[in-house]
Amino acid sequence: MKKFMIVLVGAVLLGGCNLDNDAKSEAVDRAGHADSADNDNIIEETRKEEIHSSYTVADYIKSVEGNLEANSDALIEKLKKVQTYNFYSEVELLDFVADRNDFYLSITMFSMDRVANEVFYEGKDSSIFSGSVGIVEDVPFSIVLGNEIDDFWNFYEENDEELDTLEKQAITKWFADCWEKANGQMIELPSYFCFHDDYESFDLKKREQISDDEKWAE
Repeated sequence: MKKFMIVLVGAVLLGGCNLDNDAKSEAVDRAGHADSADNDNIIEETRKEEIHSSYTVADYIKSVEGNLEANSDALIEKLKKVQTYNFYSEVELLDFVADRNDFYLSITMFSMDRVANEVFYEGKDSSIFSGSVGIVEDVPFSIVLGNEIDDFWNFYEENDEELDTLEKQAITKWFADCWEKANGQMIELPSYFCFHDDYESFDLKKREQISDDEKWAE
């Protein structure tokens, strides 16, 4: 009987030790997983910081300016050609409208009246110009390599408003500078540069930003 009791007590003690060991192992495993998860989070945050640090607002806008400058000659030649157009007598102003599509820029010239209507000539004289004409199409103002697309959009979304404003300023300045180099002042009609769906324009003759109310009221 005593032997049986001793064996039973020993079994209980041994089982308790095994339970303690199992609990310790489980705790170690949990701690290991927690450390692993923390390490993964640290690595992910570090990766994000490295991604963001590869882009800066200043460097991006500088690259936009460089990409636009590479297309200056084509724009200047097109603006020189505009000077040769025989505009319909009812055309009261020229509106150069820019569209941005992700990384590309297109600009179209519209012949307009003072109440914001596009003017069309319906006569038979083929020398008379009215309506619209493309000035530049699909100019790559921003160039991003395929394997950097996701990283770039993360950066852009974080700086969306600032980049939008600075892009518009860079594009407007580029167009206005090319306008001057092409002697755009020789065109007698009032001429403006704007972005599609914007509510203000750049007066190319006066070299100043004005509201749409000012543009259409003159």
